[in-house]
Amino acid sequence: MNNKGRKRHHIALDIPQVSLLWPEGKRDVVKSTASVIWEADLGLSDLVNALSLSSRYLTFVRQVLTALTTDVAVIEWRQAVLNDFVRNPSLVVAAQNLLPQLANLQSNNAMLGRRQRNLLIDTADHLSRLESFTQIVKLLHAALHESRLESPALRLLHEKMSDLTANPDFQTLQDELPELRAPLERVRSVTIGINLDLELRPISAVLLTINDHKVSAATSWLERVMGLGAPETTDAGIAPLHFTPESPNERILSPLFQDMDQLLTRIAQPIAKSLSRYSRTGSGALSNLEYELAFFTAAAALIQRLQAGGVTFCQPVSMPIDVRSMRIQGLVNIALAIANKTSPVSSDVSFGDEGRIAVLTGPNSGGKTTYLRSVGLAQVMFQSGLFIPAASAKLSPVDSILTHFPALESRTEGRLAEEAIRLRDIFQRVTPYSLVLLNETFSSTSAGEAVYLAFDILCGLRGVGTRAVFATHLIELVNQLSDIESAVESDSHLMSLVAGVELSEDGYIIPTYVVAPGQPLGQSYAREIARRHGISLMQLLPPRP
Repeated sequence: MNNKGRKRHHIALDIPQVSLLWPEGKRDVVKSTASVIWEADLGLSDLVNALSLSSRYLTFVRQVLTALTTDVAVIEWRQAVLNDFVRNPSLVVAAQNLLPQLANLQSNNAMLGRRQRNLLIDTADHLSRLESFTQIVKLLHAALHESRLESPALRLLHEKMSDLTANPDFQTLQDELPELRAPLERVRSVTIGINLDLELRPISAVLLTINDHKVSAATSWLERVMGLGAPETTDAGIAPLHFTPESPNERILSPLFQDMDQLLTRIAQPIAKSLSRYSRTGSGALSNLEYELAFFTAAAALIQRLQAGGVTFCQPVSMPIDVRSMRIQGLVNIALAIANKTSPVSSDVSFGDEGRIAVLTGPNSGGKTTYLRSVGLAQVMFQSGLFIPAASAKLSPVDSILTHFPALESRTEGRLAEEAIRLRDIFQRVTPYSLVLLNETFSSTSAGEAVYLAFDILCGLRGVGTRAVFATHLIELVNQLSDIESAVESDSHLMSLVAGVELSEDGYIIPTYVVAPGQPLGQSYAREIARRHGISLMQLLPPRP
């Protein structure tokens, strides 16, 4: 093909869409991300903030975390991508450096703000987009090429970048861009001639020349002698430098500016014609990668930072949803790990055929709420494709997380009525594949009534067959676990968990914050505390003669 024929040829530099979050054909599993109660109950905002490199990405990160995809293939696709980022620190740095350029590409390089757009501005905009496109492609390809990749997503992206950079049309575009940019760079100022009447009033004006240098404000005679004025390539004025109003209607000498626009448009016409051949590029596909790259970059950086502080992370093993299981060794609360410099206390988590519903008891401020949140956040991180802060983990996805944490009563309803309404909503939505986390439910009523109501709630959870943790101060419930199992037929058994404590030499309870299977802390601890403080019955009675 001769050069003329080539210039008339429209060149397509499309990039097939490659998603780091979704395997091909899987994107339709996205759920609605309307505001959900469990976000606040679990303190999800701390994790969202930690995974957002800037406020630009907050909404996207929240959507990824709250979508709760149940497709194991999607989860493992994401895990493989994150594994590549964690294994290649240089890729994390390169991706983070690319984000501002990708953001600029997505905004279409809206040049010159709100000024009226013409051919010159459109041409400069198109030229800038193409320059950004080629620069991003080269940098992204180099970063991927220098990394040791194993994930299908990043290997596919590397393949597409390699194909594009090897494309002769892409090479031609790179070669032509500096030449196309040159005429615009040479236009730095124009010289205007103004005719005056006998009274030295301006009567007409005309454009004289187009210059390749800028003009500057006036300089004094002394500044010129001392060499402090404008450079030799810049014309210095003899009056103050005035700036053009942003609104065309406010500009003086409007016809003159119209002439200048027409002149510059003639300069832009051949450039625009050449650029029109590149009407189809992969800019859109690259722009869509920005938020996904930001997500995995932030995740890998967070893991690296917390690992340096002593927090262990693992890649969870996925189990089918119908297994309804969660096995985690040494889980810590990710929000505490983010906030603290030292590693939080870890606990094991085990929900499966031997027990899917746990009644968690223990002292106030003993770690029950932290444990609930740890379990919920671990499930969220797993289904988002993230690693979790634990030694090892095997999890089944859940179709929803349903929580009931203490809330302020409304103006129209009392505390117990509020709890009843929220519990009814939970049972309207719960399935055998959900995760239910209840924190001090029925603490607003008397102990006798609370035990009665909690008995029915636990029976209902067992009947559904869901996974659940019921954190409570009602230790009497644990004595009724066998009665609950007898009342309802189900394969979801109940078990007792305890937030551990130790007794100091002075007789004070010291929480260990470790949650483990066991029986509630009952009268034996109370008697020991009384004895150490000298208020046991034998110590209070007067000594016998």
